[in-house]
Order: sequence, then structure tokens, then C-alpha cells
Amino acid sequence: MGYFGEGQDITFDGPVFPTRGGTVEGVLSALDEVYRMDADPIHGHVMLYATTLMEGHPATDVCRRAYAKYMKKNMIAREIAPGLQRLEQEVKRMAIELLGLPDGTRVNITSGGSESLYCGINAAYQWAKDVKPDITEPEIVIPYSMHAAFSKWCHYTGIKITRVKLRPDYRADVTAMEQAITPNTIMIAGSAPCWPYGLYDPIEEIAALAEKRGIWMHVDACIGGYQAAFVEKLGVKLPNWRIGRIPGVCSMSADLHKHAYAAKPLSTVFFKNKELQKYHWFHPADWPSGPYATEALMGSFPASSVASAWAVMKFLGEEGYLELAKATLDARKRYVDGINSVEGMRCWDTDLCVLVFETGPLDTLAVMAGLFERQSFVFPIYQPMLIQLAVDPVSVEVTETFVRTLRDVAQGVREGKITSEPLMKLM
Repeated sequence: MGYFGEGQDITFDGPVFPTRGGTVEGVLSALDEVYRMDADPIHGHVMLYATTLMEGHPATDVCRRAYAKYMKKNMIAREIAPGLQRLEQEVKRMAIELLGLPDGTRVNITSGGSESLYCGINAAYQWAKDVKPDITEPEIVIPYSMHAAFSKWCHYTGIKITRVKLRPDYRADVTAMEQAITPNTIMIAGSAPCWPYGLYDPIEEIAALAEKRGIWMHVDACIGGYQAAFVEKLGVKLPNWRIGRIPGVCSMSADLHKHAYAAKPLSTVFFKNKELQKYHWFHPADWPSGPYATEALMGSFPASSVASAWAVMKFLGEEGYLELAKATLDARKRYVDGINSVEGMRCWDTDLCVLVFETGPLDTLAVMAGLFERQSFVFPIYQPMLIQLAVDPVSVEVTETFVRTLRDVAQGVREGKITSEPLMKLM
């Protein structure tokens, strides 16, 4: 289970790779059978299909067809493919326009939020080598609630990471962050919003601290960036979060495969200007085949994901994205009203598309286990114990099915018929 831990050992009764190939019909029929083993889009949307459009939305078909058209093409070879270059540059420009960023903002396309975060960390590291050459043991200071990918990349790179306690309202404690800064600190960061609680950190305060101490500042807007831009246009008040609008912010990440509805995997990492973006680039040439220039960390990169983003963005336009943002807010209200109607349940007041709720006197893991048994998969938050949903512009059927299942599970937990044992086996 990738979200809960390492993959489990699997044994097979016999060979899996066939001696003789099958027919198109046979292979696709077998694939359909395997596909049906997963949770369906109605029950499993919160986790398995999170941040995607429902199958019936026309943008989903546009996305799929664009993806299929470019599935054999590789973005690493775009120098000999002017069409690919055009797609890439237009996606980058549309991202800047969509988010309302200044013209001088620079953007790179990546495979996902984790790679975008790595690119921000690496740029800060290379920048520090240039402007802070005395630092030999670099450190990063972040709020406790920031994405696990920060810890992952610091593990791989040997950079020390310090996660700092949060305020009582579960947002970043800027005073505590400043106290954690040392002469070796090269980077601080904040979420817009954070994954665990769906809350915006005080980005302006963190950026001001970065300016004051001469440190690189990154904003992680992976989950919220491409939705916030349109939610704000609908009149929802959000804290200031954009790169280019806050002095002190050097880089920012936002995922196209979330609420921009591109095919996975696809994300963007933004840099304040060309001068800071230069710390991102590394094009080695110390081998027989000469310069090896890539957009980010990955070498081979699927043109299909870029084509899907281009197609969906062109298809939806501003009006389409505004409609989806409104549909998401409507779905969120249905979730909140429905969950709060279940005895003992209480939704937190979160900022955007991440919704979390308490289970009151009921064992939260038992509630999760009951939901999992019914293929209504949700995300766990352990500190404190909460259940999390990623809210999408889903249909009434999706929200009503979830609330109905939750109500049934809650009753089963109260009666002792549902326990946490099935879930514990996955951990």
C-alpha cells in the first residue's frame, strides 16, 4: 500500500509472462477484469480518483484523446519536434496567465508535486553554494505540516531538515521557524494550503522572514494552486500566496494533474525570475554523447501528459475552470453538511479543497476501516486523528453515497460490529 508503507510481497502460482502472445480482444478483456477490481469512481473517488474529473465530463474525453495521441512521444526530444515545443511553451504560458503571475516569472514542467518540490530544494541548494559559500552543511526549516516529499528529498540529498511546531490553529508558527533558523539554513517554506489540514500558512510572514534572514523561500501550492486562482474569482477570500506578488518568495510548486485536470503525472515549478531559475538548471556534458539537457529531474518525459494539459486548458478556458471551481465549492458544501449531520462527526473549517473531519467519540481508525471495507477510501491524518477528503467537482451521487456509507459505518462502530482490525493489516 503505497500511502501506508512499502509494497507487500506477492506470490504467484505459476509463470505470469506468457509464452505466446494473446489477441487484442483477449488482452483488453483481461485488462477490463483487472480494472474492475479497483474501487469504482463513485465509492473510490476521494482517494483513488482524487483531483480528477468524473468520467462523464467532456473534458475527461478530451484529456484521454490528447494523451493517447502523444503517448509514444518523448519530451526530451523536443528539439526535433517543433510541435512538442509549441505545446510545452503554450502550457507554460497558460499556467502563468491562469495563475495571474507577472510576465518575468519562469516555469518548468515536472512529473508531479514531489519532483517540483525537489527542484525548489535543489535550486535553493545551488543558490546557497553561490551566495553563501561558507555553508558546508545546509539545512532547511519548514512547518511540521509540510508535505513528506521535503523529508524524502532531504534524505536523498543529505540536507538537514527541521520541522517546526505549528500554532494552535495548525498553521505555521513563524516565530518558532525563526528560532529554528541557524547560520546553515538555506531555505524555509510554507504551504498554500497544506495537505494534512487544508490550511494556508502565513505565506507573507514566512516570506518576510526569508527576506530578513537572506534565505530562499518556497511556496508549496501543489494541491491548491490551480484551483485557488478560480475560487478567488468566485469571491472566496484567500490569503496572499502567489509567487511574484510577495517579495521574498523565490519558487513555487503547483500540480497541473490536480485541479488543472491534466493527465497524471504533470506539475509545474515556478521561479521568481530568470536569475533564480538559473540555479535550477544542470545540463551535464561530461560523457561521450555531449550535452544532456532536461527540463527537470527526469530524463525521458511523457509528451502525453503535456498534450493532455494543453488540450484540457484550451477546451475549458476561464469559463470552464470557473464552472468547475463553483462545482467544487458546491460539492464541498454537500460534504460538510452531510458529514456534520452524522452523529459525532465534525468538519474542520479548512481553506480550500482539502476537507478534514473528526469522528467524535468513535474510534477514527475503526471508522476508516469500515469505509475501506465498503471501498469508500479516505486519507488518514494521525496528529490529531482525522479523516481527510480531497474535494473535487463531483456529482451529487458521489457525495450522497459517501455520507450514506459514513452514517452506516458510524452506526456499526457504535454497535461494536466494525473495528479497526482490517485497516491495521494494511499498515
